[in-house]
Amino acid sequence: MNDVGRQPHLTTLAEVFREFQYPTPPLGSYDSGFPDEYAFEDWLYRMETLAEDERALAAGEHVSGPAADTYRHRVTGAHRTFAGRVLTNTAQSRDLLGNPLLQIHHGPGMTCVLNPATAACQLRGTSDDPLVTPDIEDCRPNCRCLVRTDRDIAHVEQQVTELEETVSDPLAPPIRHARDKHELARLQAILDAHHEGRKPTR
Repeated sequence: MNDVGRQPHLTTLAEVFREFQYPTPPLGSYDSGFPDEYAFEDWLYRMETLAEDERALAAGEHVSGPAADTYRHRVTGAHRTFAGRVLTNTAQSRDLLGNPLLQIHHGPGMTCVLNPATAACQLRGTSDDPLVTPDIEDCRPNCRCLVRTDRDIAHVEQQVTELEETVSDPLAPPIRHARDKHELARLQAILDAHHEGRKPTR
């Protein structure tokens, strides 16, 4: 499925809507007179992402990290709150997009459950702005907003596979070898922590 939230060339409602073909109804719907295309695009992307998150949780997806409980609460809460919601005006869309339940942002190999008060990254916007977003590229490993889903872990596993190949290269420059070996150890620790948390406790 195309990631419409990352395709700025999609500028009309018709183009945005055509990018999504749902096997089941999405969490949100829209009124044909919706006036703010950018807000609608953002809303539609958030709803599609949350629908995917909710399906994954319902299917037993494991989530690890300091914000794991908050992630589960927001995903299930957003599903209950916004299922079938119809947007009719710009002000309503901005209010809804600022709802804390919708502050889940996915990046490569990680997910941010944003709390502006505790986020370690450089925020895009001020902490009191309801539409503030995290700088995913500036994600810090010690951030209390961080979680990793099984889908994130699949990305990390791919990174580990690639690094294992470079680390095993005897012709790699020493500096690069040391850097990649350090990164490999960091990623392996992420995998170990995620899978350890999956084990049932007695």
